[in-house]
Amino acid sequence: MAPDARDMLSHRPAIVAFVRKLVGNHALAEDIAQDTFVRAARTAAKFRGDASLQSWLSAIAVNLVRDHFRKIARHPETTDNPSALEAVPDDLETAELTVLKQEMSSCIGRYAAQLPSPQYDVVILHDMAGLGHREIAVELKLSEANSRVLLHRGRAALRRILEQNCVLSLGQDDIPCEPAAIKNQPEK
Repeated sequence: MAPDARDMLSHRPAIVAFVRKLVGNHALAEDIAQDTFVRAARTAAKFRGDASLQSWLSAIAVNLVRDHFRKIARHPETTDNPSALEAVPDDLETAELTVLKQEMSSCIGRYAAQLPSPQYDVVILHDMAGLGHREIAVELKLSEANSRVLLHRGRAALRRILEQNCVLSLGQDDIPCEPAAIKNQPEK
């Protein structure tokens, strides 16, 4: 039975929060969440009810986030994001922490988008959306055991991608994560 719009929209705060964890930007999360509900409304007849409505919406959101990061990889932004400045709180220490969290979420999201589809889906749905292996298995049409294996392999692959592309220096540097190419350049 297709869910009605009211049922879907009751999950909006959870979907926005989930997407914000992935992209690190509230305005972008709102946009992607809106696209999620538009796509869900268009395809509501396909909802079989095997998984929870929130799992189904999360899976749609994951696909849209992946599309967003792929688009960025093909066409990198060259201008500063003015909406990031609007989200900065007045307190300088809180502002710095907010910006760092947004940058880290966005950075990790970009690298996670490099994972192959089933690994990416499982890692994001488990670690970011908080879904259990049973829900993931139903949503992605695989066994719970396969969900566990894909999560393990996806985390290992993401760790390798981050090690190859990032230099993490938490507590040692003003910028806790930088692309390896930038960090390894000689100082002038």
